[in-house]
Amino acid sequence: MKRQRHGALPRRADLPDRGHLRGQITLVQEDRFRLEDDLGRGYLFTLGRGNGVTLGRLHAWCDNGPTVEVDYRGAPDLGAVAVRVRER
Repeated sequence: MKRQRHGALPRRADLPDRGHLRGQITLVQEDRFRLEDDLGRGYLFTLGRGNGVTLGRLHAWCDNGPTVEVDYRGAPDLGAVAVRVRER
C-alpha cells in the first residue's frame, strides 16, 4: 500500500479556493487557527497580515466561543489564508 505525501492530499471537492465561512474558533497556535462550522467540520487557516485581528483577539474568540466569519484564499482544509476575520 502506497502512502500519500502531505502535499498530495486531495482537497475537498465542494470547497472553492476562496470564499466565506462561519463558525467558532476551536484552536489557536501561533498565527494558525481552526474554525469549526455548525455541522462540526473543521477548517485550517493562517491569519493573513493587515486585517486588524491580533493573536490576542484570536485567543479570546477561542476561549469565549462567539461565532466568527472568515473570508479566505486557498484551500481551507489545507491551511488557507484568512484575509478577513470578524465576530458576528
